[in-house]
Formats: sequence, structure tokens, C-alpha cells
Amino acid sequence: MSRVRRLVAACAAALVVLPLATALPAAAVPALPTPVTAGAMPAPQTDGIVLAVAIVGDTVYVGGKFSTARPAGAAPGGPGEVARHNLLAFDLHTGELLPWAPQVSGSTFTSGTDPGPYCKNTGPAQYVCDTVFGIEAAPDGGTVYVGGDFDKIEGRWRSRIAAFDTATRELDQDFRPTMHGRVRDISVTADTVYAGGGFRKVNGVDRGRLAALGLDGTLLPWAPSADREVYAVLAAPQQGRVLIGGAFDHVNGVRRDSMMAVDASSGANVPWQARVPHGGEVVTDIVTDGSGTAYLSAYSWGTTNARFEGRAAIGIADGVARWWDGCYGDTQALAVSEGVLYSATHAHDCSAIDAIPENGSPFRYFRLTAGTTEAVGTATEDVNHVRRGDPIPELLPWFPHTDGGPADSPWRNGTWAIDAGNGYVVVGGEFTEVNGVAQQGLTRFAARGVPGAVHKGPQVPFRAPEITADPATGKPRISWTTTWDGQNSEIRYEVVRIGTSEPVHTVTQRSRPWDLPRLSYLDSAHDSGTYYIRAIDADGERIGSPQTTFP
Repeated sequence: MSRVRRLVAACAAALVVLPLATALPAAAVPALPTPVTAGAMPAPQTDGIVLAVAIVGDTVYVGGKFSTARPAGAAPGGPGEVARHNLLAFDLHTGELLPWAPQVSGSTFTSGTDPGPYCKNTGPAQYVCDTVFGIEAAPDGGTVYVGGDFDKIEGRWRSRIAAFDTATRELDQDFRPTMHGRVRDISVTADTVYAGGGFRKVNGVDRGRLAALGLDGTLLPWAPSADREVYAVLAAPQQGRVLIGGAFDHVNGVRRDSMMAVDASSGANVPWQARVPHGGEVVTDIVTDGSGTAYLSAYSWGTTNARFEGRAAIGIADGVARWWDGCYGDTQALAVSEGVLYSATHAHDCSAIDAIPENGSPFRYFRLTAGTTEAVGTATEDVNHVRRGDPIPELLPWFPHTDGGPADSPWRNGTWAIDAGNGYVVVGGEFTEVNGVAQQGLTRFAARGVPGAVHKGPQVPFRAPEITADPATGKPRISWTTTWDGQNSEIRYEVVRIGTSEPVHTVTQRSRPWDLPRLSYLDSAHDSGTYYIRAIDADGERIGSPQTTFP
């Protein structure tokens, strides 16, 4: 199931976790879901930052701050590079760039204050802001909406929000509201387009960073108010609510830091029990899989140890927290599909769920992660804002990796946008490498069985085994450090003796990039020999270690 809504939020300081659902009894824990493969597939590249990706049928729509696109594997300025200004589209299945190339632009304005890195400085106190921040499709997939800083598309006035027909890819001529300020995020129901951002008016009418529009662009009466920027909105028609997240401290004049829900018709506050105390929080994304649960991500400007920078699962109907994962590392975006919650993040300490310890090998940051949508266990100690006995999700084996982006980037976050559906996960950001291979701005991954899916199996370095004489028998004792796998938790190890038809020993061991157990085997049948270790995962991917001879 594709991402239903995404919200970009800032991290929170000390968390007060109000009531958590009771953890599942051990007998009721379901089998863990399987993420997509971790090997990157070809995708277009951009020369800037991708902030939004949306899978709509067989097409991926992409928005951000960039001026060109080029094929996978091509260097900047090389063959195949074409103009794409802040919007592009590519084929989900082939990764080929599509001809859709609307010209997104902004008007030059004068300001004594720098509006920030999403805008271009064009002269002394002169700026242009035209970045695309959000892309969302209508429930029927017939229309795709984009929001951002722009004021024209194809030379036609479109004030920070626009709509395209997905069949013709033409700009909608009727949808033309005027948003007085940035649109960060959009959520669409069968009859309403909800928008959130930094705007203060719509069509000249006061609106407090939240607004609702008819499908023809008409401003609707719905008018809740947030006192600071809204980063994400999630309309939940079944529950009659709209969930919001962002950098705000108050909603409708009531203290509600970073996250809240309002009535979808009246805009009034509704019960919401989960709390993130003030301290530099921004909720960055909110998604749902239609189960009645919303998944939230965040980053924090706070400095306390108990801040919200990972993920949370919260009931849409009551606002009661189901779980928090307690991870550190800003999380920019989420996507949910087939029971897996994917994150664009830079996680670096998830000790609350016994994962990704600080300075975890081989990466300083894990910029893409996958976890369960359900709580599958309980915390065994107090860590961060998670308390002993709290329900917790589990990190799943999915370890593709990107770099942080260009050295001159003001952010160096690496990944910024993610969507999942139709057997694929698509990721956007400012990265310049994926799994150690040059690839800028966009990448994609596919489920097992999808044509072209790339496996990321057992990883190198996988060192030669050490062999010593057993003190009691003098026979060779073969010892080795396990490796890790990009998409499986367990690896089968075969101890191979050159000249022997079958492995002399086989064992299966669980490992993760930060947890590589040491294994050994006493070959009591031989006095000497040349040995190596073969590592094979559940997908049949394998590597062999160098050989060691004894004595």
C-alpha cells in the first residue's frame, strides 16, 4: 500500500509519553514482514535536492530544488543531461526519465532578511523562491497536486499550489487558489484538498498556516490555526480528523507542541493524548496504511537526551500512542507498505529497541531504515523517552546506504523523501552515492520477484579465518568473524576444506552491521588443511572469505 500521507517534523526535546497500548503477548506476535531488497536500481539523477517523491500508478513524480536531470550512471554535465526545474517524472518500473518537464518559477523580490537555503540569492538583497516541497495524488490517482514556494508554472500564475491531470500531465486550468506563503504539505480526500505550511492568507482571506480547498480551488470555511509553520497534514476521512505536525507550539490557541488533530469539518481541536514537550521539536512527516494508526517522524533542535527524533505510532481516532522507537537521528520522511515502515533518516542510536548503537559499524549514520508497523516486543530498560515495559517495534534487515550529500550542503542529511508502493521504494534527497556507487538525488529499490530487483547480500570485508591448534587435541580450530547482510538477518556459514567434497561444518547465525559475532569450529577429522568460509543468505547470495592454511 502506498504512502497515504507524509509529514516533515522537527525533533522534539524531552518526551512525555502518554498512554501506550499494552504490548502483545508473546504468543500473539505475528511473523515479521519482509522489506524490499537493498540493492539500488537505476533512477534519474538531479543536480540538487529532492524533497518530495510520490508513486502514482506506474509513474514517480519528483519535486525539490534542482535544475537538471540525467540518466543513472551519468556524470554531471555529461551525455543525456536535460533541463528539469524543480519537477520531473520517471517510470517506476524502468527508472527512465519521462518527458514531463513543467517550468516552475518564482518572482524576484527584495528582502533585508535572507529567506534561507531553499531560495536563490540573485543580487544584493534580491531573492527567488521556487522550491517544490510537497506532492500528493488524489485518492483516484487522476490528479497530482504540488505545493511549494513557486508563483508560476509554465508561465501561468499558480501561487504555491497547483494541480496536474495524471492522464495528460497537463496543468489544471481551473485549480488556481492564491496562497500567501509557502505550502509545505498537501493531503487530498475525495472532495477536499488540505494544505499546510507557512502561509497566512488564501485568496486574500486570513488563514493560520492551514487551509482547505475544493477540487476547483475554492477556499472552504475550514480554518484551524497554528502559530508556527506546519510541515505535514494527514486527512483521515474515516475518523473525521486531520492530523497536523510541524514546528508550532499552539493550535487554535491551545498549547499543542509539534503534533495535533483537528476536526475535518469544523477545524476545532479534538482529543489528542500523545505529547511532545516544547524544546525544539518539528514533526516532519505523517503517514498511514489505512489501519487506523498514523506514523510520525521528527527532528529536534533540543539538547536533552530525551528528545523525539525517530518514529512514533499513534491512534488516529484518539491520539493515544501505540509505541515510540526511541531512536536518535533526525527523520525527514516516512513511507509505509506491506507492514513495513520505511524511513529517510540518519539514525545513529536506537538502543531503546536494541539496534544501531552509537558509532555503529560500518556507518556513522544509517540514512535508510525499515521497521515493523506493529509493536513486537517490550523495552527491557529505560532508554531515552522509552520506559521499561513499553511496547516497541523492531528494526528490520534493510541496510542500503547513502552519503550525506555535497560537502557544501547546508544540511548534509542525505535522504529527504521516500515513498513506497506497487512493489517499490523510491528515495530522494541530496545524496551523491548509494551503496558506494555514484548516484545523485534519486534511487529506487524493489521487492523480491520484481524484474530487475537488485540483491544486497553478505557484505565485505569478510576476512580469512584464523586457525589455531586445539590445546587438547592439536586439531585445527577454525575461527572467524561473521559478516552482515544488506537484506537478511541470518546468514548460513559453511566451513570449506579444500579437497573435501562437502563443507566440514555448517552453522546459521544472526548478525547486523553493528553486531558481528565470532564463531569457531574444531575439525576433529583432520590434522591439517586449507580452509575458507562461505557465507550464504536466504536469497542465495553468497561470498567467500580468503583462505588460511594450517599448520
